[in-house]
Amino acid sequence: MKAQTFLASKFLSGKRRRFFVSFLTAMAVAGVAISVMAFIVVQGVMVGFAKDLQAKVIGFSPHLSLKLKSGEAISASMLQKISAEPGVERATAYLEGEAVLRTDDDEVQGVRLRGLEAGDPRFPSTMKVHFEEGEDWSSLQAKDEELPGILLGREMAASLGIVPALLEEVELLYPFGTVGPTGEVEPNVRRFRVVGTFRSGYFEYDNKFAIAALPELQRLFGDHASVQIGVYFADPRRAAPERQRFQTLAGASETSTWQERNARLFSALKLERLGMIVVLSLMSVLASFNILCMLMLVVFERRRDLALLKALGLSEPGISGIFYRAGLWIGAVGGLLGLGGGLFLAWAIRVAKIRPPAPYYLETFPVDLQPGTIALTLLLALVLSLAAAVLPAREGRKMTVIEALRYE
Repeated sequence: MKAQTFLASKFLSGKRRRFFVSFLTAMAVAGVAISVMAFIVVQGVMVGFAKDLQAKVIGFSPHLSLKLKSGEAISASMLQKISAEPGVERATAYLEGEAVLRTDDDEVQGVRLRGLEAGDPRFPSTMKVHFEEGEDWSSLQAKDEELPGILLGREMAASLGIVPALLEEVELLYPFGTVGPTGEVEPNVRRFRVVGTFRSGYFEYDNKFAIAALPELQRLFGDHASVQIGVYFADPRRAAPERQRFQTLAGASETSTWQERNARLFSALKLERLGMIVVLSLMSVLASFNILCMLMLVVFERRRDLALLKALGLSEPGISGIFYRAGLWIGAVGGLLGLGGGLFLAWAIRVAKIRPPAPYYLETFPVDLQPGTIALTLLLALVLSLAAAVLPAREGRKMTVIEALRYE
């Protein structure tokens, strides 16, 4: 053990008559530990929330949407060709548009409609679709005398007072319909029966969207129906890099990715996370002020010892090294304690499956710890602890033997 390290440990521990110094040392270590623990847990929850929301957004919509030029039709061979592209899981035709939904009780609400092809659309596990007894995806198609089925978002059904078990009927009105004999535009109206509800886990979808069969919505929108190709990748992050390649396909008019369609949402999440990083960093800065004050007190309390060390030949850099090692020791011990506490608390949150308040629309608090974030948190604690020791080291180095022994 070097002399500076040994002296740093003695200066921080203190004797019985310097219990106050030892107490302040413990408080400085606790301040670093709490700031590191808060940084790890809060960032883990925020990253987990962002990833959970991103998974729900990706699962509900195609990773890449491809619009065709006017007059181009979507064919089975075109879908097969796109599905055979490297990295593509599947390609399907879908339609999305807006209409007005009206219940038998004259409740009216604007709704975004998603038209899907026949068969199970293979939504992810986060998408909870509930059909009433005897109903399935095939019930979205019109059969014989039955009306075509429609799935409503759970929040929308609740706000409109619709009970799917009663197989209630609703009307969809598209205002830009056909031109009547008098020259006035008459809205297209089609009736549907509510065969179930879905819950995507994202309030905006569950409150605004409804799902129906693609052919039924084509009839509703008429000439205004804009059918697109939805491309799903094995890795959704490939949507943006692969966009240009799909833009050059024959007949392609416009492409958009899930990142572009939700740019405002994810920008808001990034801004919120950046703001939280700033706040948590200020907590670490506050903890470093505790270290600064404690080390300045050590300089005052140990002025006689510093004078004797200088008289015995310890150089000024050696005096500074004592305080730098003291600051690093506090940062290292506090950082490791905070790391252990943060990992334990994150594990406890994950195991206990704590349910957040209803407005957050989450089953449990999601926690996603990233090794890079943890490493940067520990590095920040060490850097700030070292920075807090600069002024005490400077004061200790400047102190002369005569000045230190003047009042002894």
